[in-house]
Amino acid sequence: MSPYLHWHILGAGAIGSLMASHLCRAGQPVTLLTRDESTAKHRCRALRLHQADTVLHLDIPCLASNRVSAIPALLITTKAQHCRTALHSVRGRMKVGAPVILLHNGLGVYEQLVELYPGELLFCATTTEAANFQGENELVYAGRGETRIGHPQAGAAPVWFDGLARAMGDTHWETDIKQSLWRKLVINATINPLTAIHRCSNGEILGNPDYRSQALAVAGELAELSGARGYRDLAEQIWGLAEAVMRSTAENRSSMLQDIEAGRPTEIDYISGYLCRFARTRRIPCPHNEKLWRTIRVMEGRPAP
Repeated sequence: MSPYLHWHILGAGAIGSLMASHLCRAGQPVTLLTRDESTAKHRCRALRLHQADTVLHLDIPCLASNRVSAIPALLITTKAQHCRTALHSVRGRMKVGAPVILLHNGLGVYEQLVELYPGELLFCATTTEAANFQGENELVYAGRGETRIGHPQAGAAPVWFDGLARAMGDTHWETDIKQSLWRKLVINATINPLTAIHRCSNGEILGNPDYRSQALAVAGELAELSGARGYRDLAEQIWGLAEAVMRSTAENRSSMLQDIEAGRPTEIDYISGYLCRFARTRRIPCPHNEKLWRTIRVMEGRPAP
């Protein structure tokens, strides 16, 4: 297998488009898969990438997802609740042995997909890269971060990983991707629901005594859950990690807040919801996280769990 695969990216939002721009700038083959027929008919997306004081003009190859013929490698960057539908929509067009990387917030999707499609070569990823659209094709690279990729059953990096990592920048093979995903999960659970409920930036959680107190209570419950999961070292670090993220991304508006403001479904069932379901299996009370889960669902217009 060539170390340079042709990656197809399902999920043409900010993170998917950012990943596509990394591959495009590195001269590696990439195609954005989109439901937008008007964009797809031109077979490219003209993207303006704003990074620091520069603006790069990129033409990202693109196809309608229902018109792609063969997919040698797939990166899914849709919302967690859309991953199953996204994979199902192109599964018949996947080449045999094609790797599939799942990159989204929350946990629970991998378990669903591996049960539905046991023959697929599924990998998981987490990233601290930050990007947002400020206009239809105006992508702002809001924060350089790192990306970790791994297989939940561990193992060495596949032959295609080095080529992908060279294009993506600060990208690492993670032998314990489950713990990395859990770490990202508890940080998101501490920050994102509160920003959505209070309609505030990440940094405002620390600046407001009431919000900070709520975040501390949430993190305290997550520390107990992390210990029950077997991540005892992480349990002692959760508030410090979340506080560092809030400080470094003080001006950022979380994706959950943006979803609420736009009237879109959030990933709350795969963040607070996943954690609360785990807590119930261990009979660990989590009233603060349960309240966040209920509140966000009601804000979306859905019944409380």
